[in-house]
Amino acid sequence: MTIRRRLTTGVVLLIAAANAGCYRYVPISLGAAGSNDEVRVRITEDGAARLSKELGAFVTEIDGQFAPQGRDSVSVAVPIDRAYRGMTVGTTTQLLFLGRSEVVEVRKRQFDRTRTILVSAGAVVGFGLLAAAVVQLVDPNANSPETVPPPPPSPSRIPRSHGLTVRIPIP
Repeated sequence: MTIRRRLTTGVVLLIAAANAGCYRYVPISLGAAGSNDEVRVRITEDGAARLSKELGAFVTEIDGQFAPQGRDSVSVAVPIDRAYRGMTVGTTTQLLFLGRSEVVEVRKRQFDRTRTILVSAGAVVGFGLLAAAVVQLVDPNANSPETVPPPPPSPSRIPRSHGLTVRIPIP
């Protein structure tokens, strides 16, 4: 495998690992979710159809801040980013109310030590591959057993001798 191919493979793996992030979502019971916890809520298709008018899309998983609202309903605060010509102009939060019967599953965001270690190790390996590729590009004859002779001197550096030399002593 060539250095360039190894480098490309390493970069792709590093990007994939970084996209996985250092967090995972762990299932919790609906009653165990505290107020303002960052959660991922999976809802029924009927609930997704009802919320599609507010969200503008049919989604069965919603990420946001969870809050219980009495005994029969919950709310999820979803961040809404507004973009203009590719730049984020403003961010607001939309509060969505759900009946407990519409909630299928609640998952809480939790730090994952294993993923963090794997992403960190992947970053170190990726930078190592990058450094090896740069070294290979800088010196293509690094593994050659014979030494390359230096280039001949340029014509302006060759001393011209006319046969007559005058030396002036400086005191």
